[in-house]
Amino acid sequence: MVLRTQEVLVSTTVLLVDDHELIRQGLRRAFERSADFEVVGEAGSIAEAFRKLEALVPQVVVVDVRLPDGSGLELVREVRKRRSDIGIVVLTMYAGDEQLFGALDAGASAYIQKDAPTD
Repeated sequence: MVLRTQEVLVSTTVLLVDDHELIRQGLRRAFERSADFEVVGEAGSIAEAFRKLEALVPQVVVVDVRLPDGSGLELVREVRKRRSDIGIVVLTMYAGDEQLFGALDAGASAYIQKDAPTD
């Protein structure tokens, strides 16, 4: 008798938080190129991000530093307080040690500049 097991692919779930729809769509497409990730939602503001975080419970959140209703770093701080298990990636067009250390101090897991290669 031959037993066959069905391979189950488990993707890392991601929430994208950026006030520019074009950036969110580009990120979504970059993530969709890999079966390892599934974008479960998008948000254009901090308020919307909190609603989606609670409803979707993603494993990773990608956050822009500047959002229309506040600082993405404040979002990072609050998310980190609520969920120590979540991966938080700060994505920004601003370079410099001040921004990098600010993101890490807020509780970010990673810091990536928007001009980084999609790989």
